[in-house]
Amino acid sequence: MKNLLRILLAAAAVIGLLPAGAQSPAGVAVSDFDYAVDVVERAYAGYPDKTAGREAEYAALKRRLRSEISGDRDVYDAIAEYLGWFDDSHLGTPGVRTYRPKSIHRNPDYAGRMKRYAPQFTHCRVDADTYLIRFPSCDPADAGVAGVQAAVDAYLASGCENLILDIRGNGGGSDSAYEPLLKLLYDHEGVEDGMEYRVSDIAIAHVREFAGNTERGRRKIARMERTPSGEFLAGGSKTYRIRYDSVSPRPRRAALLIDGAVGSSGEQLVLEVRASSRRTTVYGQDNTLGCLDFSNCEILYFPRDTTRWMMLPTTRSYRVAAGRGIDKTGIAPDVRIPLPLPQTLTDNVDEWAVWVAEDLKNNRKK
Repeated sequence: MKNLLRILLAAAAVIGLLPAGAQSPAGVAVSDFDYAVDVVERAYAGYPDKTAGREAEYAALKRRLRSEISGDRDVYDAIAEYLGWFDDSHLGTPGVRTYRPKSIHRNPDYAGRMKRYAPQFTHCRVDADTYLIRFPSCDPADAGVAGVQAAVDAYLASGCENLILDIRGNGGGSDSAYEPLLKLLYDHEGVEDGMEYRVSDIAIAHVREFAGNTERGRRKIARMERTPSGEFLAGGSKTYRIRYDSVSPRPRRAALLIDGAVGSSGEQLVLEVRASSRRTTVYGQDNTLGCLDFSNCEILYFPRDTTRWMMLPTTRSYRVAAGRGIDKTGIAPDVRIPLPLPQTLTDNVDEWAVWVAEDLKNNRKK
C-alpha cells in the first residue's frame, strides 16, 4: 500500500471567496466543514465500515459541530474533532490526535519518556556476529532511503551471521523504499492481503497520478469510471504474492525491531516479512500504531483556506472484510523486550539493540 502524500489540486475544488455580504462569517466557516464532510462521505474508504451501526451517533456529531461552528468555535478545530471520530490514523488534519481515541489511549509518548527519541538511518556492527540496519522512514524524500541498498551491501560484506533491522519510529512513506530489505530477509514465497479502491474522483486522480501511464493503470481507471461513485471497485485480486528468484544465505537469523510509532508502510513491511521470512523474529515492547487498513492517501486543501489540509485514504484492505484488520490493535511483536526504554535513540547502538543481538545468538545455539 503506497502511502506517498500528493497534493490534489482540482479546479472544481478551489472556490474563490464570495463577494462581501454574500455569506455571513459563520457561513463561510461552515463551508470548509461541509467540504470535509462531503469528501469523507463520498471518497473516504473507511466511511462505510466506520459508520455502520453508528449512523445516529454520526448524524448527531455533525449536527453538534455545525451548531458550534455557527457559534464561536474554530472551524478547523471542529473539523479535527470530526475526523478524529473515525479513529483512523491515516485520516487527519492538524490537531486531530487530540480527538482520536486511539492516539489518546495507545500512542506511546517516547519523546516524553526518553532523553532523546529521534531514530536516524544508520548501519553498523553491534558485535562480531550481529549487524544493525536502522531504517526509521519509508519516505523517498528522506536521505536514508537512498542508502538502503548500500546498507544491505555493507551488511553482506561484514561477514555477520545475524541482522537486526530496526524500524522503530518508521511512520511510513512508500512500500518500494523497503524492497531491498525485504528481499534480504525473504526465504519463502508468501501471500498477503490486497486492497480495493472506493471509487471517487479523488481515487481516480490517485490512480492516474501513480499508475496512469501504465496499461494496468489505464485499465483500472476505465473500470473505476464505469463504477458508481462510493462503491468499491470489483474484480481486483484479494491477495498478492511475495516472491523473489533467489534467497540470500545470510542472515542466518534476523530480528525486526518495532515500536508503537511504526505505521503505514512500516507496518506493511512487518506483515510482508512475517509472510515471507521464517528466519526473522519480530521484537518490541509495544504493538505497532495500527495505521494501515485504510490507505493510499491523498492530501486535500480546503477551498476557503488553501493553506490548510486534510489527508484522506482511498483504499481498504481486504483484511477488514475478513475480520483481520490491524488498526484497532496494531501488530504485536513475537518477543516482548523486558527492558526499560533506552535513554537515547538516534544513530546509536542502544540497549535494546544489544539485548536483541544477544537473544539472537542464544536462540541460534538452541
